[in-house]
Amino acid sequence: MFKYSKVALGLATCFALTGCLKVEDDGNKEISDQLNSQNELLQTQVNLLTEQQENAKAPAAIKGTVVSVSEGVSAADAQVSVFVDNAWTEAVAVAEDGSFNIGNLPAHRSIVIKVSSESGVFLTRHFTARTTGNVANGVQTADLFNLEVSQGYTKEIKVLDSESNEAIKDLTIWAEDVIGIDRYWNADNFNKMVKDNYATKAVYNEEKDVYEIQLAKDLPVDLYFNPDLNGDGNNNYVPESGSYSGIDGGIQLSEANLIESIDVMYMKAVNTHEFTIALTVLDEEGNAVEVKRVFANDNDRGEKYATYNEDTKQYELDANFFYSLNIVIPGFQKDDLVYGSANVGINYNTALSAYNVDNGNNFSIVELSNNTLNLVVHLQGEEVSESTVSTIATVDAKDTVDNDVQLYLNVPVEVAAANVQAVAVNHVLESKDGFTTLNTVETNVEHDITLDLDNTRITVAPKAEVTTNYRYRVSIDEVVNTISGETEQLSFNKEYNLPVSNAVFDINEITADNLNHTTNGQPIVAKNSAGVDDTWAWDHDGYISFILPKHMHLVEKFSFEIVKYTRNNEETVINDPNTRTVIGDTWNNYSTDFFAKIARNENWSGNFTTGSAVDSGYHSITTNNVALYLNDDKEGFKNTVTINYSYQLKDSKDVITGTLELPIQ
Repeated sequence: MFKYSKVALGLATCFALTGCLKVEDDGNKEISDQLNSQNELLQTQVNLLTEQQENAKAPAAIKGTVVSVSEGVSAADAQVSVFVDNAWTEAVAVAEDGSFNIGNLPAHRSIVIKVSSESGVFLTRHFTARTTGNVANGVQTADLFNLEVSQGYTKEIKVLDSESNEAIKDLTIWAEDVIGIDRYWNADNFNKMVKDNYATKAVYNEEKDVYEIQLAKDLPVDLYFNPDLNGDGNNNYVPESGSYSGIDGGIQLSEANLIESIDVMYMKAVNTHEFTIALTVLDEEGNAVEVKRVFANDNDRGEKYATYNEDTKQYELDANFFYSLNIVIPGFQKDDLVYGSANVGINYNTALSAYNVDNGNNFSIVELSNNTLNLVVHLQGEEVSESTVSTIATVDAKDTVDNDVQLYLNVPVEVAAANVQAVAVNHVLESKDGFTTLNTVETNVEHDITLDLDNTRITVAPKAEVTTNYRYRVSIDEVVNTISGETEQLSFNKEYNLPVSNAVFDINEITADNLNHTTNGQPIVAKNSAGVDDTWAWDHDGYISFILPKHMHLVEKFSFEIVKYTRNNEETVINDPNTRTVIGDTWNNYSTDFFAKIARNENWSGNFTTGSAVDSGYHSITTNNVALYLNDDKEGFKNTVTINYSYQLKDSKDVITGTLELPIQ
């Protein structure tokens, strides 16, 4: 398996500078031979790493064809250039048929392809893609197929304020005309850079009071605008219709098929509502009552908490919000009465120039008086009664070490140790007399039980790291409600798939396996559990699957391409490899299965996979996407598959790429 890294290249440089160990014959042949062997090993490493360094310089290329979709417009004078590693390559003229080929590109890079016309006969377009490349085996050319261009035209759009009918001059309007080639994915920060720099932008014409934008006549695209003019995170303008869609912070100005028919767009200014709220809280008898607190949600630029005015017996709060405001009165107890929480929703009624006020039980229209909105909330109290036990919130176990489980309850409780179980659930193979089954084995996990926060929180804490290949289960049955004195069923039962603490994802753990019960041409397990030699296993060309590295939960995105394979010493290069997406934006294309390392002549029962060279246990697996069948890699018969991989870990913006040659197991 070949790996390439900056560390390895650094070592190559180090070895190249220091050279090998000098050996002088001092009569001790044994020491001399050992040093000579060490020299040979060091020199082999230097040669390999130097070769890898040279291969990594420019292993990728792209090709494609520029095609005009406008009648009477030729793409013959098209020029193609590439933005890579923060610089543009020199423009390349296309051939007579519109084809082009650009080499000397680094492998596995996000790139922008610009197609322009020297005479301006068609509109410049930008496309995004990723180079492939095969570091170990020279240049790899990615076919981008047809890159379509069109005659351009200038579209004029007047944008007016729907209230004042005045022109809005400071909008950022762009065309969604940077075309992504779907077989590749790019990091989010790269996509943002491309949109900001290369999407076609509108320019405001002061004389005409219109926005002017260059658009492709025969390749219509959607138009978008940025509604946040001052960068404070709030929209300043939205379409007058009130119905619109958005993407990446932008709002759609027009759909592609409607652009030609739209000359004027009306925008509604999104202004804040700024006034004082004076809230009177009454009890069930109509008396003004003080509560614990009153606070506001979605009060964008106003106060969070209201203050109590002793003179007016009202809660006062400065409101300053964009769309709607929610006033909250948390529940509280006073004397022998319990008052539930209350919520008051407030939003502007444009037709009546007043405010809709809804407290759940009563809806009313309220107008401002001296820029104050006077509100009344009528609370109903209930006599204190004993509550039954219920779980308010749960803090789950996170990994094998951070494995505490906590329950927050609504009442104080007592719990007996016998009513709390912590169990490690393992799947274990049992092989006997030529027959294997997969059994579930449950083992009690030693744990501590803690009651705190006035006995309203239960913590179940294992005394050591939890080791299990399947699940960790915590259950709590009966508890005693100390308020009522009653024994009640809590009935908490939850299972966790615990990832290993401080796990590290290592791409080099990936293996290629034909699942044929042999490795290196020999049976993986020589005898079955009855002691009978496995004569059934033979090195046939099995369908290649990929056993993925451990800790796939750490990966945000992952894809690879099969760029080459060797079948019994005969090498085949795949010039246009298909990308295998293992983890995409919203889906996973792999499964996690139990693998059983047993002889082929073993009888078995259970839900597991056999034939692989990996140890028994759970492993993640994905299939190849080129219907590839290969024998084992063994002495005299090379059987390998070479992949280009690309992955991004969670909580990281870095896209890691590389090449691995995998021997078939």
